[in-house]
Amino acid sequence: MASGADGGVSGLVEVRLDNRTNAPIGSFSLSNTGGWQSWRTVPANISSVTGTHDVYLTFASGQPADFVNVNWFGFGH
Repeated sequence: MASGADGGVSGLVEVRLDNRTNAPIGSFSLSNTGGWQSWRTVPANISSVTGTHDVYLTFASGQPADFVNVNWFGFGH
């Protein structure tokens, strides 16, 4: 789960393990929230994982403009 704000450009956040180029284990989309400080909590579908891993978040919008202002990320079960 994450909280983010979007100023007008939509994008995708992907969650990867151990290396930023590994296949994603989950993702979530962010779209316009109405402003850079207008926060929205977004759930993500993440594959079940065991063990200890480094976690990488990758951000892509297909646009040259910034697309997300991240407030927080959380992991739980």
